[in-house]
Amino acid sequence: MTHPVTTLVCRSVLPVLRGAAGAGPLRAAFRPGRGGPAGGAVPPAPALAASDGKLREEVAVLTDLLEAASEQLEEADRAARLAETKSALLTERLQAETTARDAEVEDHLLTLTALERVQAENERLRNALVRQARWEELAEADQLPEVWLPASFEELWARLDTLEHIRVTADRRVALGLDEHAAARTWAAKAWSGLAALDAYGEHRKKGFVGGFTQFCKNPPAGARTYPISQVTMFESKATMGGYGDERIFSGVDGEPVEMQAHLKLAGRGNLCPRLYFLDDLAGKGASGLVIVGYVGPHLTNTRTN
Repeated sequence: MTHPVTTLVCRSVLPVLRGAAGAGPLRAAFRPGRGGPAGGAVPPAPALAASDGKLREEVAVLTDLLEAASEQLEEADRAARLAETKSALLTERLQAETTARDAEVEDHLLTLTALERVQAENERLRNALVRQARWEELAEADQLPEVWLPASFEELWARLDTLEHIRVTADRRVALGLDEHAAARTWAAKAWSGLAALDAYGEHRKKGFVGGFTQFCKNPPAGARTYPISQVTMFESKATMGGYGDERIFSGVDGEPVEMQAHLKLAGRGNLCPRLYFLDDLAGKGASGLVIVGYVGPHLTNTRTN
């Protein structure tokens, strides 16, 4: 489709060009190819001056039209670039919203899966109690205390002292920064579930459980709280540690720098994908006998980070 400005220029310029090519007074005065003026006569000076003045006027008009067309084209180009920028921003925003929604759905599916497993285990235990006629214990099971979950990381931080086998050295400000995001409540609830699982792990290790946190989540003692094994990572890749290992140095019990690779995923997708990094310091020479949590916050840099 021809641009309106181009049409305007063509309609205005072509007559001028045709006139300059021979439709005006000069064509009558000179005939190309005959070596001189037509009929051997020289046009009068006033006629030449008038013709020259007319051409100058037409050139001036043409120049004005070209300048106006140039300005309009530049304005149209600016408008097109602005529209492209807005479109790109809207597309990016839509992709971010879609990613965040997908992450929320994935978190809910993981939570539902964990709930179904707990319900299945509960049903199995109830049936076992019924078969053994252990009515008193069955009645006690029906009166289990309500499970508390935080609505924010601020609420979570206020309850850390109830976790006997955990010491949190993580920067509180970084963790509370997560409360500024829409999915904060889900992240905080998952973080509390992870901390409760680590605390239960510490308790059962002291009671004789053999194995690390991964084994604990795969084959937990009866009634122990666990964390979805698919959301537990005990080691970073060599490439990640080689390039970004310094980001995984956190404070130990006494404030000394300690490397922590093990972490819990608080979200599967999204821009932040929060993580909780911890160190199993329950046993060994010089161990504190605690699980140390050194970081709660946005995903750290790795080989797949843009």
